[in-house]
Amino acid sequence: MTSAVVAQSRQYLAVDLLAVLSMVGKILRWLSLTLLVPIVVALIYGETIIPFVVTLAIGFVAGYAIEFACGRRSDDVTVREAFAVVAFAWAGAALLGGVPYMVEGGDLGNLVDAYFETMSGFTTTGSTVISDFDSHNNSIYFWRGMTQWLGGMGIVALAIAVFGRTGPGGKALLEREAPGPEVDKLTPRLRDTALHLWLVYTGISIVMVAALWVVGLLGFEVGMNLFESIVHMFTAMSTGGFSPNADSMQPYGAATLTIMTIFQVIAGANFALWYLMVKRDWGAAVRDGEFRVYIGILAGASILVGVGLLATSDKGWIASFGEATFQVVSIMTTTGYASQDFNTWAAFCLLILFLTMFIGGCAGSTAGAIKVIRIRLIAGVMRRDVETAVHPEAILPVRVNKTPVRESAIQGATVFAGLYLAAWVVGTIFILLDCTLRGYAQETFTAMVSAATTLGNVGPGVGASGPFGSFAGYPWESKVAMIVLMWIGRLEIIPIFVLFTRAYWRR
Repeated sequence: MTSAVVAQSRQYLAVDLLAVLSMVGKILRWLSLTLLVPIVVALIYGETIIPFVVTLAIGFVAGYAIEFACGRRSDDVTVREAFAVVAFAWAGAALLGGVPYMVEGGDLGNLVDAYFETMSGFTTTGSTVISDFDSHNNSIYFWRGMTQWLGGMGIVALAIAVFGRTGPGGKALLEREAPGPEVDKLTPRLRDTALHLWLVYTGISIVMVAALWVVGLLGFEVGMNLFESIVHMFTAMSTGGFSPNADSMQPYGAATLTIMTIFQVIAGANFALWYLMVKRDWGAAVRDGEFRVYIGILAGASILVGVGLLATSDKGWIASFGEATFQVVSIMTTTGYASQDFNTWAAFCLLILFLTMFIGGCAGSTAGAIKVIRIRLIAGVMRRDVETAVHPEAILPVRVNKTPVRESAIQGATVFAGLYLAAWVVGTIFILLDCTLRGYAQETFTAMVSAATTLGNVGPGVGASGPFGSFAGYPWESKVAMIVLMWIGRLEIIPIFVLFTRAYWRR
């Protein structure tokens, strides 16, 4: 009976669901093993290991059962199945990752809040619904930060690096998950590309932990202990922004904040550049046009916010531009840390921060939002259209790094930006409508920022959900909407929207 149903479904469906589910089960099975790390942390601190043991058992058994029931067909994944695999794997990973929160209880004890927190973790968003930071164990905060580090480079990329064989759709899997228009294949073998990216990511992460810990050990300012250094490395390298502190980066001194700023800039750039530099191509970053624009926007926005702070507060030059630089880097790279309560800043400064939420980092980074390369392509098209209005017969290709860009890539960037803005508008309207119907006081700008910060995987909002606040007060329907925004934002919208088209499923 079952085989007959499967055979009949194959006649009408263009997607091999068994191969999709088999790959998802395989990913969840291997992902569950990462819970061994917080188990060790819990044992070190003398905390309960039950939340992690339960989750590990559920994930491993469920993943194996799904893979076995589907006939271990993960190698049959093609380009078409890749869309569904990535979408389902990320949704499933967030569901599995929320189990420790529900088992522990507290303010993350219900399904919606646990799912919100874990989706925010894996998608490296950093928005939180935790309202009582003292009620959770160190091991929970370690896992919370670790979800961001795993999601930063990508859980599917990690799976490819670990078990290698992915069938003919392997490159498509990596492309559907990686932030940016396309994946640069750094090595002839796809597994080696994923592995090399993860090794570079891990290597830079180790350097960051060492730098933060050394500053903390020197004791000339308020620094981080080893636990704080590791957790903040998890959430800075992933441009996630989760902190075990209710007041984020505010407690730390200037040297620590400088280190955090530098590594956020690194994480917001294309990791392929750091791979090339490891291979002794020292000028890779300087030659890259997107990187130069990225640094230029960061510098320009920091200057504007610094001038705004200097004009509207009693801070000096160093404090104004120091705070401005940290906050601009944090928001534009979609990390979402806060060294100050920018809720209290002038409207001009908030506007600049709000606009940088839409820009994001570079393609191939751990950052979210639209990405600098797409902004650059769209600006190039606008310039070309203006020039061809004067010279209609001129052939003016849009170039990146002196190379003409394919029209399909330009069209893709334009379509993505349009879909991104449409998703933001719909999200804003839904949040405003839901809060109005539920009697929740909500200003229009606050709803706009809440939709933008979750869709762009940035993290903090304004008002009650500001840098030192929480999204806990939102109605559950709005939280679900923001979960969806985080999900589609991390997977860059199109792989999700494709699943809702008839052409994808039907032959």
